Amino acid sequence: MIEQLQISDLSFTLRRSERRKTIGITVDRDGSLILRAPFECPDEQLERAVKEKLLWTYTKLAEKKLLFRPTRPKKFIDGEGFHYLGESYRLLLIDPQSTRNSTLPLKLQDGWFMLRSNERPRAEQHFEAWYTQQARDWLRMRAARFVARVDVQPRSMDVRSLGFRWGSCSPTGYLNFHWRIILLPPEIIDYIIVHELVHLREAHHSLEFWRRVERIIPDYLQRKKWLSENGCKV
Repeated sequence: MIEQLQISDLSFTLRRSERRKTIGITVDRDGSLILRAPFECPDEQLERAVKEKLLWTYTKLAEKKLLFRPTRPKKFIDGEGFHYLGESYRLLLIDPQSTRNSTLPLKLQDGWFMLRSNERPRAEQHFEAWYTQQARDWLRMRAARFVARVDVQPRSMDVRSLGFRWGSCSPTGYLNFHWRIILLPPEIIDYIIVHELVHLREAHHSLEFWRRVERIIPDYLQRKKWLSENGCKV
């Protein structure tokens, strides 16, 4: 049985060796994380070593263009663009007095993101909360199209802040997605969903893993390339 170590949103394949004297982390070309350690090394020591090198690990993964890279901070001013499902919508600050019948600080209406002007200091939190809820509803509906085709059943699926990752799959069957996934075009989101679902059958980015992805998304290479080149722009 292959040992897995889950730290934060990262999953490491643990390889023990009687000849090894130190703990080391390898980031493979496909983004797989390998943790090499002495045979009798305690789990507590492994976790401590991994946590000390989390920043290094994230940096190496980012260099391989496998992760989300933040864009410049938003200013939340009139006319500023915000993505949703691959489209850009402008922000409009509205007078709170004109929204007496609505308690929502932020909404998407008539092709505009409308934010009550008195909520601008909390705009970042409102956008994250709005995106997170939209992503939860949309992802569950979308994932239902692929679960049977992959022939898996996730134990749960949630949306949260995942640091630099678009999605993650735990060895115990829990899927998580970054809330910013809802900013991407639907066909790119589909690729990420299928990618994580297939991980429930194939833990590593093996040849069989990519074959399973390709059966469902024949043009996955184009979508993967788009994500690596444009994911940081949304």
